[in-house]
Amino acid sequence: MRKIEINWLLWIQGLLFVGAAVLVVNAVLNINVIFSTIIRVISILSPVIWAAAFAYMLSRPTGWSENWHRKSKYKFIRNHARGLAVTKVYLIVLFIIYLTISSLLPLLIANIMDFIDFIPSLIIQIEQFILNLDLYTLDEMFGFQEQIDIFFTDFDVQAVIGPVTQGLGMITNFAISTAVWLFDFTLALIISIYMLLYKDVIFKTFIRILNLIIKTDSKLTIGYYVKQADDLFYKFIGAQFLDACIMGAMGMILLLLLNVRFAVFFGIFLGLANMIPKFGSIIASVIVIALTFVTGTVTQGIWTAILLTAVQQLDGNVIGPLIMGDALKINPVLVFVSLLIGAQFGVLGMFLSIPIMALIKIIIMNVIEAKETHTHHSDRVAIKIGEAKTKAENDKKKKK
Repeated sequence: MRKIEINWLLWIQGLLFVGAAVLVVNAVLNINVIFSTIIRVISILSPVIWAAAFAYMLSRPTGWSENWHRKSKYKFIRNHARGLAVTKVYLIVLFIIYLTISSLLPLLIANIMDFIDFIPSLIIQIEQFILNLDLYTLDEMFGFQEQIDIFFTDFDVQAVIGPVTQGLGMITNFAISTAVWLFDFTLALIISIYMLLYKDVIFKTFIRILNLIIKTDSKLTIGYYVKQADDLFYKFIGAQFLDACIMGAMGMILLLLLNVRFAVFFGIFLGLANMIPKFGSIIASVIVIALTFVTGTVTQGIWTAILLTAVQQLDGNVIGPLIMGDALKINPVLVFVSLLIGAQFGVLGMFLSIPIMALIKIIIMNVIEAKETHTHHSDRVAIKIGEAKTKAENDKKKKK
């Protein structure tokens, strides 16, 4: 009788393939559940995510301060350099926040309250504009009269009570959300302090985990691109924030000089919108100009349009390039392409799209150069690292 030979390796591979296929099918069928679970986990970990963002943004100022403390002639300061650096940086940040809130918040609240009070007048102006139109033609086009008749025929008190109750619920939810946000913000601030104090331990643990996963040949390449990403993101975010502050301040001062209503509110809005590259300041300026025409005189609206356009040109051609420099070295066409792609992921996507595109450009150019010089990608990266070290050493010699 012939003995049946079983290829166990083939059977195991087949079972693993079937198992993987079942998992993929289940994942596709339950994609909404998976996404909702991921979002829920991110929501729970949001204080940690915000803490990491705070720690990242303040890591360089803390590092500079720590290096300065380590050169002190006092032993106590040298031994506690990091703790003193973290304390000093956070005190400076909190003091800036306090000054901003104490000086601008009352004016901002007053502007917002005035704007809310102005809304009924704005509605009346819109109604007057509509009344001056050819209502017969509009009624023929949109059936306004028919809609009004249906509304009053089907009018019910419960239809009014329902939205009022819903509005009260929204106010309650807003108050609860605000309290939760304040708690998460405070918790994130505390966690970020510990992240900066123990960043060496966190970094070493992270490196040890990566060493278990990544091959030795890839470590140098990954480290190089991580450093490039860090430089790009840090310079871009810092420069964009500084540019937004300058634009917001200039816009506010100009609007105050023109005696525009809600100048503080409009100025802060211009600054915040300027954090979105290219499109943000343009859209915000158009909105501010339109509202100035409505809330002020025609002369104020015209001067606002002229001055905000001039400020945008000054920012685009002088202030922006001066602050940003040639750090990103990215073609304007790629900027617009990256913004269009980033817009699919919301405001944050538009904000981060440019440095991400700049990093992708660096990777692609390194790959192209490696192909052209018939070298391996990792070897090309090693050459880039050597060139960067040589440049840094030359810069140090020039300073000395």
